[in-house]
Amino acid sequence: MKAIISSLLLVSLMFMGAVSSVGQTPQKIDVGDFQVWKLQDTQMDMKLSMLSGVDPAEALKVNGGKDSQISPVNAFLVKTGKHTILIDAGIGNMKDGILEQMKMAGVEPSNVDLIFLTHLHPDHIGNLTSADGKRIFPNATIRLSQTESDFWVGNSEALPANQQGQSNQIKKVLEPYIQAKAYSPFSATDNLGEGIKAIAAYGHTAGHTIYSFTSKGSEFWCIGDLIHFGNVQFKLPKASVNFDGNGKQALESRLEFFSQAATKHVIVGGAHLANFYRLQKEGDSFNATAVK
Repeated sequence: MKAIISSLLLVSLMFMGAVSSVGQTPQKIDVGDFQVWKLQDTQMDMKLSMLSGVDPAEALKVNGGKDSQISPVNAFLVKTGKHTILIDAGIGNMKDGILEQMKMAGVEPSNVDLIFLTHLHPDHIGNLTSADGKRIFPNATIRLSQTESDFWVGNSEALPANQQGQSNQIKKVLEPYIQAKAYSPFSATDNLGEGIKAIAAYGHTAGHTIYSFTSKGSEFWCIGDLIHFGNVQFKLPKASVNFDGNGKQALESRLEFFSQAATKHVIVGGAHLANFYRLQKEGDSFNATAVK
């Protein structure tokens, strides 16, 4: 099923570098009684020149002397026993992307009943709606922060001119869910389900959100775009991407939640990270150990 993919997204991906589709087996971990899969939709060649707040020579050294990094575009699938949840939805139209990987995990799009969006950038909503305007997940309700929804789905004319086109594309993707009454932004006090919590991590976008899943003393965070360059930003967490909506706030969120994840021994998974990780703080840096 062909998904909507905007011309704005194509331009942004060309700026980042080559985009390739790679056949992958979804990576699975257990979090207490919850099952979690990392689904890789594609990967992008992201240039270190997109980083700010860091000495370019230091970033180059940490990245092994290479001026770019291959970063995945991930979504996550969580089965809690009561719900089958998709977190983010990739770019769309990728061979062997998240829709195929979901099937490897034994899940059809019709089985998904909740979709949590960390934010509304195009590489997180690409597999939601088919090119002919149909819901790819016909039984799912989309949940995201009210703040994020208000920013992008509110009055487009109130946005800066360079974001109005993106807002209109986002609305086009979401419209079938809105019309079906399957679009339900949440406030800070809303209950998302047993063992599930939304954590405001604003900065990358106006309402960027982390999702926490806790079962039997184990905890997993889906951290969205808190980090884009895994090779660099764990070691140099003050390095930021130059397309954060609010760079200062995004930096504060990254430092705060990396520290919290390290203290609480939380497993983290990101939209642009190659693995699941546990973090350990070392001075001003973080060591990231892959969780298998």
